Amino acid sequence: DVNPANTISLTSAANTDDQTVCRGVELTNITYSTTGATGATITGLPAGVNGSWSSNVYTISGTPSATGVFNYEITLTGGCGTVKRSGKITVTALNTISLTSAANTDDQSRCINTALTNITYSTTGATGATITGLPAGVNGSWSSNVYTISGTPSATGVFNYEITLTGGCGTVKRSGKITVTALNTISLTSAANTDNQTVCRGSALTNITYSTVGATGATVTGLPTGVSGNWASNTVTISGTPSAAGTFDYEITLTGGCGTIKQSGKITVTALPNVV
Repeated sequence: DVNPANTISLTSAANTDDQTVCRGVELTNITYSTTGATGATITGLPAGVNGSWSSNVYTISGTPSATGVFNYEITLTGGCGTVKRSGKITVTALNTISLTSAANTDDQSRCINTALTNITYSTTGATGATITGLPAGVNGSWSSNVYTISGTPSATGVFNYEITLTGGCGTVKRSGKITVTALNTISLTSAANTDNQTVCRGSALTNITYSTVGATGATVTGLPTGVSGNWASNTVTISGTPSAAGTFDYEITLTGGCGTIKQSGKITVTALPNVV
């Protein structure tokens, strides 16, 4: 009797023996039907993937944990002839994204209507990216493996953004935060026209008060001698007894917080009449 040579043929879907998969993603099983052989061995598989022979079927399965191009070869054992079958598994690394702008630019605070310091990320593997959560006036764009966030925010609040890479391997996201602060404000809280009052020299001023928001302090210039201005607990108070006559145009400048905010007023101090 003459025994036929061993045979091996692909029985899983076409091209499963030349497939590309992301690292950490399970392979589509590759199966072969064999005749004549009593077993088979394999070489060249990526880590995490293995092959086994049972009941005339050779199966390659698993989840690759290494990247690269892996040319495998199955060799039938027993039976007649030296019969081999080769295939290829390409394992692609997961997408990556990393901050390339200065440290902490991905968690920055800006005053409203002040340009953002650009935030940039380097990406690998992806063919694009999308973003959610940016304030109005700020946008993100992906080009040549760089994602850039830029613009001038026109809305206040805390904005937690998230970048999602598209294409390539894996669901890869990166988050950050942009805090946009409103401009400082100042408003008169003492009686109307107290910020434009007339007083006799040597008579106490009616206190002038302002409420402030955002600032951490304030300075006052232009007051008459004997009158002073101070800031505490978000309130500017101008008080005292003027000892010089004249028209005094004062100016309050808020410090700290957002914006160069000023408020002006006038104090007219009238001299006492001379008695002859």
